[in-house]
Amino acid sequence: MRAAERQALLADVRENSLDDGPGIRTTVFVKGCGLRCAWCHNPEAREARPELQLRPERCLGCGACRRACPRGERRAEPGPGCRACGACALACPAAARRVVGAPLEVEALAERLLLDAPFFRRSGGGVTLSGGEPGLVPRPLGRLAARLRAQGVHVLLETAGHFPWAPFAEHLLPHLDAIFFDLKLADPREHLRLIGVGPELILANLDRLLAAGAPALAVRTPLVPGLTDGEANLRGLAGLLRARGLTRLRLVPYNPLVREKRRALGLAGDELPAGFQAPAELDRCRAIVRAEGLALEDERELECLP
Repeated sequence: MRAAERQALLADVRENSLDDGPGIRTTVFVKGCGLRCAWCHNPEAREARPELQLRPERCLGCGACRRACPRGERRAEPGPGCRACGACALACPAAARRVVGAPLEVEALAERLLLDAPFFRRSGGGVTLSGGEPGLVPRPLGRLAARLRAQGVHVLLETAGHFPWAPFAEHLLPHLDAIFFDLKLADPREHLRLIGVGPELILANLDRLLAAGAPALAVRTPLVPGLTDGEANLRGLAGLLRARGLTRLRLVPYNPLVREKRRALGLAGDELPAGFQAPAELDRCRAIVRAEGLALEDERELECLP
């Protein structure tokens, strides 16, 4: 199935978000991404299929999930082999399990989001499309974005840039007000080793967005201790931006909560850093970026083009 026609699956709809753009926002997370970042902050949105997610803090230890699992009483856990049928989630009296990956119904979701339109307008907020990689499902998200903008709701896209350009440009790009574009690693070999693909398509799509006169564009780099926060990488990324006439970069501090999210999906996560970055480390990263001639963009600002 072509990307423009692919069924969009919802990973989550997070209301009252203050971290995904300006003002009060609701963030729509879709499932499916072609990247395999070791530090992915939304691992529940990586696979383009339903998945079982645990909420261990709610578990009563009653065993209802194991008795309901069609694979057998001892195998009601997420991970390889789980079909995410939802039997255990339905049986759980404490809602300690959920299936992530419901079909995205455009009209129903639009109606839900528009209930908060007055709050978006008063706060300068809106709706953020995130993932996963929303650029992989441009047709349904384009319909959703068009519906929202027709009612005066600001629509922002968070993307890692790894998607086919033509369907994105046709169906989704015309209905966006702003874009947060992530660049993670400058060295192509490290990009392939740690992300699973080379940076060629990502950089090509960044160039296409700039050439197309895309709406307010902010380039971001997630800081992961020992992986993306090194001096060589930050200097390399600064060079990629300068070569494109870009003058600002947003640094996103590492969030160790990803470890718990990975464990909830039955994935390994202990190899990732366990704590937040120290203020001194963040200051070091900021100093490198400034020394390369780039301004550091505030998280709430949208103006990133020179």
